[in-house]
Amino acid sequence: MLLITSIQSLAQPSNRTSVPENIKPSSGTSMTQQALTLSLSPSQNILTLNDGNAVQQTKKETDWIVIIATLVSILSLVISFAVAYTSNLRPANIQLCFGRNLIFFPILIDIPTNSQTIKGVGFNLPVTFYNWSPKGGTIQRIRFVIGRENHDDKFYDMTWTTFVKITSVGNFDNDNLAQPIAVKGISSVNKVIRFDWISEESNSFEVKPGKYYIIIYGWTKNTKKPSLKHKASLIIEDKHCTTFNDYVAASTSRPIWLSLDENEKPNQLLSRSAIERLYEY
Repeated sequence: MLLITSIQSLAQPSNRTSVPENIKPSSGTSMTQQALTLSLSPSQNILTLNDGNAVQQTKKETDWIVIIATLVSILSLVISFAVAYTSNLRPANIQLCFGRNLIFFPILIDIPTNSQTIKGVGFNLPVTFYNWSPKGGTIQRIRFVIGRENHDDKFYDMTWTTFVKITSVGNFDNDNLAQPIAVKGISSVNKVIRFDWISEESNSFEVKPGKYYIIIYGWTKNTKKPSLKHKASLIIEDKHCTTFNDYVAASTSRPIWLSLDENEKPNQLLSRSAIERLYEY
């Protein structure tokens, strides 16, 4: 019994010192810190990569902002140049258009020295010159061409002679000699221009019924070819020819009015249904 008790007492200290209590917490804490350190390292690396991507993304956004701002600045500069050009630098752009009518009449000029009468045909044409450019320009000269349909070998080419004005009784009086017309910027000028064709034996103007074409050529610079051109058509009827010949026989130069273009209609009395049919539907 004594031997057995001694053996047990020797065995008990061995059991107490196998895992000391003061060592267990410290060892556990150290291992836990190391494990924590190892476990945090990958996540720290991941955060570093995310931060780099965020920086690159921010840089890209900044680059796009700079590009957009540059494009906006260039566009604003282009618009500024365009506004400056259209407001101050754009050259004159003069155009012309006709009035509603062409007025023609006999020309009868007596020459007392040889008792001769010069005969011919005169034309008065209302013309509007307009210029929507801020810079002004000048109409240097105008020519008038008229010819009958299907008679391409006989067109009458005339230069302007005078500017005329209509009187209170409906006749036309000469105003002054035709001369260059100044057209200011953003403005228009209205003129009634007279063209004369003096008849001779070989080239008298034939006033006959039919459809005619007229063309106006205009020069804004001293060039060979005109810079302006405008066309219209008209119809001389039998009644117009009869009236013209009667005026010649009576030695009078009363005007005969012709509508330009076939869509120019005289005044007419219509019903409501006719108005709706012509202009509303």
